[in-house]
Amino acid sequence: MREYGDFLVSHLREMGVKYIFGVPGGAIEPLYNALARSERLGGPRAIIARHETGAAFMAEGYARETGKLGVCCATSGPGTTNLITGVASAFTDGIPMLVVTGQPALPRFGASALQESSCTGVNTLAMLESCTVFNTLVSHPDQFEQKLAMAFRHALGPTPGPAHLSVPLDVMRA
Repeated sequence: MREYGDFLVSHLREMGVKYIFGVPGGAIEPLYNALARSERLGGPRAIIARHETGAAFMAEGYARETGKLGVCCATSGPGTTNLITGVASAFTDGIPMLVVTGQPALPRFGASALQESSCTGVNTLAMLESCTVFNTLVSHPDQFEQKLAMAFRHALGPTPGPAHLSVPLDVMRA
């Protein structure tokens, strides 16, 4: 069964992305499962960093050196906040990057879910607002394709920079 994690990875493959830099965690697990399937088929593969800040800088360096879209990912809460320094660096230099972060499942929003980072917890969307060219929460599976396309357009647009998609666990698994 294909999930939106597989959909995301297949679109990254079409764009020539070979690596996704990040640190695994519960809320981003479906993306890592999709990457494991992708790697077995010769598609994009995960490069595991020791820390999310390093993952963001790795994606920035990859984009800077190859001219391709850099991609990094992190789980919710501290995983996402740890990306901010690298994302801000890419923003300052106009480096095209896709930043994918996990969230707890939507029914857990506002229920003090572990590492919740919606507007009811540590609001990582607000934190990333000033250092991204596009920043959104995919709050329903029907939004995924459109918001992914918008993120690509903004990241690679006339004023390139990091585009952020925050994807709840249940949406990524849909």
